[in-house]
Amino acid sequence: MGIKLTVIGGSGLYTPLLFDAIANYQEEIDFDEICLNGRTASKLEKVARLSQSVIDKSEYDFKVTYTTDRQEALQGAELVLCQIRVGGMKARAYDEEFPLKYDIIGEETVGPGGFANALRTVPVMLELASQMEEYCPEALLINLTNPASIVQQAIEQETTVNVISLCDLPVGVLNKIAKMLDVDRAELRYDYFGLNHLGWYQQLSIRGEDRTAEVIEEVDSLDLGINSEWIKNLEVIPLPYLKYYYHHSTEVEKAKEKDILRAEELIETSDEIAKALEESPETIPELIYQRGAIWYSDVIVPLIAAMVNDKNEEFILNIANNGLLEGIADEVIVEVATIVNGSGIRALEVGEIPLQVKSLLQQEANYRNLATQAAISQAKGDILKALVVNPQVPNYEIAYQIWKEEFSK
Repeated sequence: MGIKLTVIGGSGLYTPLLFDAIANYQEEIDFDEICLNGRTASKLEKVARLSQSVIDKSEYDFKVTYTTDRQEALQGAELVLCQIRVGGMKARAYDEEFPLKYDIIGEETVGPGGFANALRTVPVMLELASQMEEYCPEALLINLTNPASIVQQAIEQETTVNVISLCDLPVGVLNKIAKMLDVDRAELRYDYFGLNHLGWYQQLSIRGEDRTAEVIEEVDSLDLGINSEWIKNLEVIPLPYLKYYYHHSTEVEKAKEKDILRAEELIETSDEIAKALEESPETIPELIYQRGAIWYSDVIVPLIAAMVNDKNEEFILNIANNGLLEGIADEVIVEVATIVNGSGIRALEVGEIPLQVKSLLQQEANYRNLATQAAISQAKGDILKALVVNPQVPNYEIAYQIWKEEFSK
């Protein structure tokens, strides 16, 4: 008997790429059923139909089901993949736009925009977790919903659900490094630490040979959006999201000068994808592939395979700190290298954190801890505490103005 995987937010237009990744993965995963759950039956039917056609063309023979009934979707599930976006792309557009009024970057996971996302998303995710406690208490929740670390900490604090969060950003950087060094990504060994969307590689080696200095010297080719001289000074390789911290003023000006928000671009793309699906309902539109959505192929499907097939595979995952990173509270969700197999997830030891990044890491971790409490309580005092500590917010006056104009409605 194979496993049941339930996808919450299963009507998402990129969901067929999950099935494409399964069909093209290097080894078989024993699925019995993948159930797509969403709010709109018509959208679910279209996505399920396309997903089933992908499986029908493969060597797999499991059923793709869909339902708007959350209880039906969750019952019997061993794995639950959550990929919802509370408020949709309109909410993301709001998150990207309103912080710019205060000369702060607008973004869905960092700064006040990311905090706004947390405030509306955490209650919804806690409701999902509560439903999992009732209908599939032994299932693992694989979380893709942003802001991932705050969502996960809230679930771990308030429920008994077993949850991990993951992101394709670290893997995307590793892919670029592997291409630079002309090696397969699997050959790269690394020392990675941080928080979701705020992490650094401090050592990279191939077959025992340290190649870190070479990567840093040629870091321009990675196109990280961060000053290469600064990276050479740092002596570690940051994820691209660090540009919002290291070059905040520059990024704010770039955002203000853009004719269209990233969310608006994605809305336009989604409309084109939906139109393409109407014209050819059993073919994955080329536009879906063009986005470079590697989270299914490079992270989620290999992770599921490692667990189901009891392999020892290395993944960068989000888990509770519990002493992994010095100076960060145990309950904060950190992003580190782990070994995954049929028995579970084991974090690898993290080396000493360089002093030049430690203060930023700790400040952001403290903010996310406070943001988690605020997202749970929704209380004015907790919201202000989190805003004032947020690295993107310069002072109490601005924090209070943001609360009054954006969060007290």
